[in-house]
Amino acid sequence: MAAQRAKFLVGCRANDIEGKKAERVWDLVEKFAGYGFNKSHAACYGLVAYQTAYLKANYPVEFMAALLTSEMEKTDKIVQYMEECRSMGLRVEPPAVGVSGARFTVLGETIHFGLAAIKNVGATAIDSIVKARETGAFASLADFCGRVDLRLVNRRVVESLVKAGAFDSLGETRAGLLSGLDQAMEVGQRSQRDRDEGQASLFESLSSPQVAGSAPAPRVESQVPEWPREELLGYEKEVLGFYLSGHPLDEFREVAGRLRAASATELAGSPVAARVLLLGLVSGLQENSTKSGNRMAFATLELVDGSVPLTIFPEPYRACAVALRHRGPVLVRGRIDDSDKGRVVLAEEVKPLDEMTIAQVRAGGDRAPGRRNGAATGESPQTCRIRVRAGTADPQALLASLRGICEAHPGPTPLFVHVLLDEQEVVVRAKGLSVLADEVLLGKVEGVLGPGSILVEYAGRA
Repeated sequence: MAAQRAKFLVGCRANDIEGKKAERVWDLVEKFAGYGFNKSHAACYGLVAYQTAYLKANYPVEFMAALLTSEMEKTDKIVQYMEECRSMGLRVEPPAVGVSGARFTVLGETIHFGLAAIKNVGATAIDSIVKARETGAFASLADFCGRVDLRLVNRRVVESLVKAGAFDSLGETRAGLLSGLDQAMEVGQRSQRDRDEGQASLFESLSSPQVAGSAPAPRVESQVPEWPREELLGYEKEVLGFYLSGHPLDEFREVAGRLRAASATELAGSPVAARVLLLGLVSGLQENSTKSGNRMAFATLELVDGSVPLTIFPEPYRACAVALRHRGPVLVRGRIDDSDKGRVVLAEEVKPLDEMTIAQVRAGGDRAPGRRNGAATGESPQTCRIRVRAGTADPQALLASLRGICEAHPGPTPLFVHVLLDEQEVVVRAKGLSVLADEVLLGKVEGVLGPGSILVEYAGRA
């Protein structure tokens, strides 16, 4: 490319193209060359895209099982594909020692979770489990411990299996299984020791061929109540990296939808600098000091279908430091940015999702906090932003209608129009036009553009 640069600039001069413009065009060409495909390469990708689309359309269960297996080491991808399975109406069963293999497998129309995706469960342990169940189903946790090789399937492995729900088919609570684990392993070790020493019991010698040489260990009964849902899901996240049997935000799916909160998938496809509203749980909060000594923070926001890193700079951090420590769901407003570590959201406002907001949204309202008039709290509107999606049938008529509405509500608040294109968001300051950002204006604009199309930002807010 360096050798071609001089030739390109000479050719531009010969065609009366000014030097600065030629330099800018060359910069674009050079940038594209870093990831430009020739036709044969593009054709190969086109064929692979067609083949995978065909498989997903005609063999969805098998395709998604293979896709999940291919990304077993990437937690975010597993969460994304599990959510995709849910939207496709596919059942993904939790891991089960009685049927699951190392990978995600298909049984009928159901995908069974792969044991290899559970932390602390290695290949040799899985091989021992699969071999042990060839003689029949496991009757209890003690029976399991008596039949697998406990040198490979140690206490740490079994504990992870319990927390992941791999023994749920035994009919006992996970809390009960974990509380009785030491006793079950002791019974299993004694059974294996007796078997190794040839001390078969009378009942074992009379047992059927299916279990000959392997007397079932006595069942260790436990009546321990199940963990609270929050604790149970927490253990799943500990050993899987994500929630499996449910999600702490499940009960807020409707609220997120009404508020038009962005999902992890939507974030990945949105342009840099786009403003977003998110509903999630804050985790991994870390405070840092800037060079000037101001406090800022980094955190992770857990969404229903994934997670996104948050960066909170000093000014917004001063306003939302308490909210970031809230244990329940929060609403986050911010802008999308790309960093060395991938996509992040620069948080500008963080507020707990309180009961009043939930009640208002479920009653039919769909505005998130911060979008209504702030006069009741003594706040004054700082900016008013209207979001217009490109591609409408008659854009000129639409803009003329909006201008008429805004001119009918003159006031002190600056107006910005956000034009949402396919690839980016263009922000235009409406020069010479400011508005009275009250409920009447909000209602009229949303009557034309739909709910969520107007945002009022208040002074004093992040």
